[in-house]
Amino acid sequence: MKNAILLQVIALIFSCSATDESITTEEVNLIVDHYKTTSAYNGTAYVIYENGSLGDENAKVYGQIDNFNYEPGYTYNLTATKTVTENAGTNAKTVRYTANSVNSRQPVRPDAEFRVPMIEFINGRGLATFIRRQADSTFILGNEIPFNCNYFCPDLDRAIEQKNEVTGIFKHGPDDSYQLMSVID
Repeated sequence: MKNAILLQVIALIFSCSATDESITTEEVNLIVDHYKTTSAYNGTAYVIYENGSLGDENAKVYGQIDNFNYEPGYTYNLTATKTVTENAGTNAKTVRYTANSVNSRQPVRPDAEFRVPMIEFINGRGLATFIRRQADSTFILGNEIPFNCNYFCPDLDRAIEQKNEVTGIFKHGPDDSYQLMSVID
């Protein structure tokens, strides 16, 4: 009798595994902004508006998009498959987008400016630095995007050394680079 109860308890424990997942998919419309921003998870991320319009803060998310040929300086309207994986053991949710079609691609003005965090506190817990100086003294944003620091190189060096939060105001530069126009502490 004790063995039967023990076996039932063991079966119950294994049937309620923390690896149980719920996966859902749906088709969504995405607008992808003309620049990438920094991301603590991936280095950089697309600025995405899901089922909303450009600039709609309620629809704004940051992430990656599989099967998407992105070129900076263009705003895209896409149809994509959104896959949401919910892990019952951790209550964590993972969202993945896969582009199905590009419905439109519009160039932005050459003088369009955008803000990107370069050094920031994440969730009040730690400082994340998304810039680094290369051996040839150029800067890289999010381990991906080279940028010209113009007259602000000493300010960036000081911010890195002093661990100060910094946001950059950029314009698009040549060869998928950014041009730093000003720095906000």
